[in-house]
Amino acid sequence: MTKRMDFKQGAYKEAVDYFRQKINLPTKRWNDLEGAMHTRAFVVAGAMREDILLDFRSAVERAIANGDSLQDFQNNFYDIAKKWRAADPSFDAKMEKPKYGAWRSKVIYQTNMVTAAAAAQERQARAMPDVFTHAKYICRMLPGSREEHKAWNGIVLPLNDPWWEKHSPPNGFGCLCEKEFISKYEMDRGDEKETVRTKENKLDPNDTANIGANWDYSIASADMGAYMTKAQREELKKRKNDWVEIELNGKTSSSPKDNTPLPVIENKKFAPDKSITKENFTDKMSEAIGLPKGKDAKVSIPFENQKTGFHYETIIKREHIEDFVNHITDDKRAKQHRERLLPMFLETLKNPAEIRVQYLKSTGTNKRAIRTAFYNRFKVDGEEFTIEVIANSGIFEGFTIWTGYKNTSTTRKGKCIFRKF
Repeated sequence: MTKRMDFKQGAYKEAVDYFRQKINLPTKRWNDLEGAMHTRAFVVAGAMREDILLDFRSAVERAIANGDSLQDFQNNFYDIAKKWRAADPSFDAKMEKPKYGAWRSKVIYQTNMVTAAAAAQERQARAMPDVFTHAKYICRMLPGSREEHKAWNGIVLPLNDPWWEKHSPPNGFGCLCEKEFISKYEMDRGDEKETVRTKENKLDPNDTANIGANWDYSIASADMGAYMTKAQREELKKRKNDWVEIELNGKTSSSPKDNTPLPVIENKKFAPDKSITKENFTDKMSEAIGLPKGKDAKVSIPFENQKTGFHYETIIKREHIEDFVNHITDDKRAKQHRERLLPMFLETLKNPAEIRVQYLKSTGTNKRAIRTAFYNRFKVDGEEFTIEVIANSGIFEGFTIWTGYKNTSTTRKGKCIFRKF
């Protein structure tokens, strides 16, 4: 069970699903994000304009979904590059170099194709834990293969071995190494044998000397969480808060603080709606966002700023709405009548004044997430409301309110990625 670069249309549903859950993030440099966070974000280093980033995202998604060749992608790349060159003199200067465009387009294409394929294979194997128990490191022994990676060729270890946490391929830009998943049947039959650690071959999980900078992570763990025993999973459930902000270069996404106050929206159409109750909230919200009927129903709410080209989509599932209703109408919160603020919630989700992101890591599983917060401040009949709508890696989680005026500079956490004031 190994991956190949030649995607076939429809053959890698998991690869498409994996790529589509990423959110677009403008970045100046390739190492602006911690390596594992690339499982949650789509970036093109230097592409700071959202419309350009969205064009690249569409081209990459088409390549993954349809099996576009490198040449197909390069044709799209040069079309997008025209817009980028017109907006960015530094990129224009780079494109003047004879081989820069071919090199840059290949890096974007190959990095996204290989990581999406790796994620797809990991998701497929994780879905059959009783079938696939081991994996083998495969170096394709190509002319450009790194000598250090050739030394790992043929290593067979259990899927929960800590070595995979930092050595699961790909292990650098241009790395085409693969991870072949091996079934319990193949191991029992003797087709493959588990690699034995020796003094000469310690397979130290923390030895990352031969891994490219920012590539020392497991796509599987960052995407789905590390392999855990039942006892470990039960222990993890006992933790109240397992998520922490990731530090990069000594700073988190919440550094530095920003004291810029939110603008006030004064419009009576956003006044609390007393006709909305905890009993009809789910139906009212479902109707307002166009959520289909059915237990597993979900809908994507797009937000796009025409001026900047910024685009973000939030997925809302019926189960999350029902969980949220139970949360805001429990005994402790029932008197707040948060359900009546549905008009403010919808306006904040669809037309926020500000959007911020936090880069998070689960200390128990190594899973990564991007917490996105949408903000608006309303004033109706002399009363002020600040609304924070929260999504986790593009999935709606809930919303928080502050009544009365409050300087939210300490509570508006994360890196600001959009602001219209």
